[in-house]
Amino acid sequence: MITMVYVVYLQDGPQPMGIRTNNRVVTTTEQVTEMSVPCEGGVGLWRYANEHITIGTGQAAVFEFVHMVQQHAAPPPPHSPKK
Repeated sequence: MITMVYVVYLQDGPQPMGIRTNNRVVTTTEQVTEMSVPCEGGVGLWRYANEHITIGTGQAAVFEFVHMVQQHAAPPPPHSPKK
């Protein structure tokens, strides 16, 4: 069985986490028009922009940043005792 892999380029918005951050590329096995991706500060929503770009030797669907779906509260500052 052959599984199709769709390559998505996340354009604009916050920096996604857990992906190759040098080129903001994500792969998925489902053909989707929206994608929620964990990123700095929460979870961002990207939507298909009806365009493709060439990355390396392949094509990637361009997804534009829409908005933050979920904001993470800023972590508490580390506790450092003053001496």
